[in-house]
Amino acid sequence: MRNILFLLTLSLCLAGCADKPFYVAELGTAGSTTGEHGIDRMSIDDVLGGGAGFGYGAISGYPGKIADIGKMGVPKHIEGNWAKFEDKIDKFYRISAQIDSELAEKKIRTMQNYYENFSNNRPAMQVVVDSERVRVFFSPGCYELYDDCTPKKNADPNGYVVRTPDEGSDVVVLFDGKGEYSPIPFPGTRFDEPRFYPSGYDANQK
Repeated sequence: MRNILFLLTLSLCLAGCADKPFYVAELGTAGSTTGEHGIDRMSIDDVLGGGAGFGYGAISGYPGKIADIGKMGVPKHIEGNWAKFEDKIDKFYRISAQIDSELAEKKIRTMQNYYENFSNNRPAMQVVVDSERVRVFFSPGCYELYDDCTPKKNADPNGYVVRTPDEGSDVVVLFDGKGEYSPIPFPGTRFDEPRFYPSGYDANQK
């Protein structure tokens, strides 16, 4: 009888845990490590049927601009377009790609259990664009300047955790890909609107 009660309790617990949504981030950031960019539209869909937008306009530096994104689950797809602003010519990019959500969840759970004393207060999903390259990071928000970010022993056996571009914190990389390039704005994007280039776009001169 005792074994039956134990198994029944365990099954109920597992069922309850399976039904509980796994939210991973409440903040979003968008930035760059290679100068001025503009993000027109950038959306990341999650496995729960939701997601968040990261089209924060003109951005520069890491982590860049920050916004509240509500509750976001494990990411599964990224889509958007952005531009790299340079002295003599702008370059335009777009992407639509799947994110390996199973691997992403493993990395996020590793990061969530990485530190000895730090608790994940307001973790962030981060988008970083550098010309054609676009990356998605998960950040627990532990900054060594302010927090105790001592890792647990053997907390990352798979080597998922990496340093941030500014060397100030730890993240896991959920996506690292390259967008499609165009020397002129893609049709239907904000960069293709007259208010950006009132006299029409000249590929050789702004």
